[in-house]
Amino acid sequence: MVDLFFNNKSLRRNFKVSIVKRPPTMFSIKNRRKTEVPGRDGDLYEDLGGQKDITFPVECNFICAPNEIRDRFRLLKSWLNNIEDDKLIFTDDPNWFYKVVDINISSMDVIKKRKGHFIINFTCRGYQYKLDADEFIEVPNGIILFNEYDIAKPLIYLEGNGKVEININNKVFEVLVNEFAYIDSELEVVYKQKNDEDPYNLDIGDYPVLIHGENTISYSGDLEKFEIKFRWRCV
Repeated sequence: MVDLFFNNKSLRRNFKVSIVKRPPTMFSIKNRRKTEVPGRDGDLYEDLGGQKDITFPVECNFICAPNEIRDRFRLLKSWLNNIEDDKLIFTDDPNWFYKVVDINISSMDVIKKRKGHFIINFTCRGYQYKLDADEFIEVPNGIILFNEYDIAKPLIYLEGNGKVEININNKVFEVLVNEFAYIDSELEVVYKQKNDEDPYNLDIGDYPVLIHGENTISYSGDLEKFEIKFRWRCV
């Protein structure tokens, strides 16, 4: 039986809730603008970049004593409403996760006083992410990496001081480091803490991506540590 892990808990083990039917594997749609051009065969599609969000409807049920059924549902709603970890993992695909951005839970139908039935709708980013690529790995200068999947937007961690120059696939960017810094290509920001109220930007260049295929990475400056969370992903 398929289970799911989300927000540091298991649906079945922690809440004794079963998935009635495993939601289908989704294929996200590219962000495109469609334009009808008179006299042209077919429509014109402009690629706007990125993928649309996807939604997984997870049909659930559980059985318990009649006087416990609503308390169980309240605990479940509290778990879904207080998110500390946004990774959604299905146990039949344990090495990949989705990033949850919104959750809606239906009202609960009570059947024969003992059975609760409801649907959780998980809205996620349009990519699936490799779990072991969500950890920082120290990267030696001049390394060549191979990306088997789609273009990735990494998170880079630097320890050092002063101006640092980084070259990824012959695209150079510079950043000023004061003890340590994170370069987040998804958010396109540089910060010392994720919820930093005073983030800053790259001094020179664009935020890096890791293309499908070979990626060459080199760097210079007063650095003690260079680590990357690769964030390998696919649709």
